[in-house]
Amino acid sequence: MTTETPLVAYESGNPMSLEPGIYPAKVNNIDEIDGQFGLQWRFEFAIDNSEERPWAWATAKIGTKTKLYKWATALLGRQLAIGERLVRAELIGKPCNVIIKEKPDMEADGGMRRYVDDIIKAKGAGKSEPTPPLAAKCAVCKGPVFKYTDDGVALCEKHAAEAE
Repeated sequence: MTTETPLVAYESGNPMSLEPGIYPAKVNNIDEIDGQFGLQWRFEFAIDNSEERPWAWATAKIGTKTKLYKWATALLGRQLAIGERLVRAELIGKPCNVIIKEKPDMEADGGMRRYVDDIIKAKGAGKSEPTPPLAAKCAVCKGPVFKYTDDGVALCEKHAAEAE
């Protein structure tokens, strides 16, 4: 009897007819797959005005130097807080720009393989909300503002001293 761990078949390559370039797209789907390199998220992109559905792998880890972290921050339009949890549903449907590149591959049609190299934030995505105007009166007594707290709360001189 053998205790050998069986190998898991996975899809190789990503045949596509898209020319190398940057394409507006959205995240169409993300599958979670336990493959030869551990747990992976397989991103499928819907390219605007195209039937192509290119895809790319990202290791299912969100350390600040990982591909998944970079992609998540581009899609969400913000940095992830340390300790923040992320689920695939938060990224599905998000707009982005997909960067398609090509490299030599003797097994590919024409000897070149095209692939998703990276994604970047979609133009206009993730814009922050406008900063609300600062209060003109103390939040406690409605007196003249002496200073603002780190949270943006307006305080008069008396209440600022009490807050310290």
